[in-house]
Amino acid sequence: MLLLAWWLCGSWLNHLSLYTFVWTLALGAYELHWIRYNSISPTAWLYIFVAWVGVYLGTAIVMVPGKRPVNLSVPHYLPRLKLVIIIFSLAGLASSAVLARQIMRDINPNLLLAVTLGTPQIYQSNFEETGQFSGIPYLGFLPLAASALAGAYAARRGRIDWVCLFPMLVATINGILSVSRWAILLSVALFLTALYLTPRPKPIRLSLIQKGLLILVGLGGLAFVSFARNDLALSLTDQSTTLSHISEWVPVAPSIYFYVSAGPPGLSEYLRDPQQEGNLPWGRYTFASVYRFLSKLGLATYVPYHQEFYSTPEWVNTCTYIREVHSDFGVAGVLIFPIVLGAVAGWLSSFRGSLVRVMVLTHVYFLVLLSYTSLVMSAGPWFQSFVVSLIAAVFVERASHSGSPVRTVRTVQGLVS
Repeated sequence: MLLLAWWLCGSWLNHLSLYTFVWTLALGAYELHWIRYNSISPTAWLYIFVAWVGVYLGTAIVMVPGKRPVNLSVPHYLPRLKLVIIIFSLAGLASSAVLARQIMRDINPNLLLAVTLGTPQIYQSNFEETGQFSGIPYLGFLPLAASALAGAYAARRGRIDWVCLFPMLVATINGILSVSRWAILLSVALFLTALYLTPRPKPIRLSLIQKGLLILVGLGGLAFVSFARNDLALSLTDQSTTLSHISEWVPVAPSIYFYVSAGPPGLSEYLRDPQQEGNLPWGRYTFASVYRFLSKLGLATYVPYHQEFYSTPEWVNTCTYIREVHSDFGVAGVLIFPIVLGAVAGWLSSFRGSLVRVMVLTHVYFLVLLSYTSLVMSAGPWFQSFVVSLIAAVFVERASHSGSPVRTVRTVQGLVS
């Protein structure tokens, strides 16, 4: 499969090899049977195989022979892009400041004690969507969009500076305050993906200081949140003797193994009784963020942020993206959605000269990366980051041609070429 991915895409690291890697990892982990999962049903195996083939088929349909030349010169929009990244990051920092004030007001005046000792209350508030600890609405996700834009900025500029690290630092602060690993993982992944996908005039080499800062921003924030939540070093009731022995040396091993391997057996349990999953409104998971926005306007379209749990026998609610697609569109969704996903990623990979296309492709890659767990486009942060980064990219590229009388024509050509 990896050889076919290389032949179709012309490189070893692409959306097909990424899809193959994460799904092979998840299924390989399941086959170790370190947790006594229920057996994956034949229907679930069939859907996994069909979806896998569909992603490759969609890419083959839009495959463009040869490589298109890419303009590697430094674009004129970099100063404006830098300004957008800084503004988004500052807005996110303001939201984090408000969030910190809310936590100190309701839990403890000492912020460190409030975050560490009040972790259950903060996490429960987020899980139950009470809005008690939310910062400034709609500003907390701006550093995520800024992280994707920062990756493209670093690639085009040819080096990583403080502007590139700023949005990830703000996202880490927000993740620590909200005791959520999601914002930290998403910001770092979007930055690195955009950095890789954006055509670069020269290779980027990181100094020891820059590498240290990246590790501190990413792993440091994740470690703090994991320590505060204390939910990784847990044993599972159905773990095997082998996993128990490993956990004596690596206490987080059972949780990591569970996160990697639980998706496919969760899908199997969902398929035993798919009617348990609500299917209204139509496409409720695929368009969840849109429906949530419409619900704020008074329409009865609200979609919960957390899916139904299923017993594998360990309880899990991340049952691969196939679960959400099947719940939304039935068998037709399992057949068509992967083909569309592969086609979109394949076409955009062949035409990466535009900042707009890089932003779309960056978010598609993240969708592929976590396809073995869930359909991440149903998550508010992913959708909001996608929309905002796309709008910002259009604004930046259009504004870069503001001095030209044919700016509209050139922008449209850039979007479709």
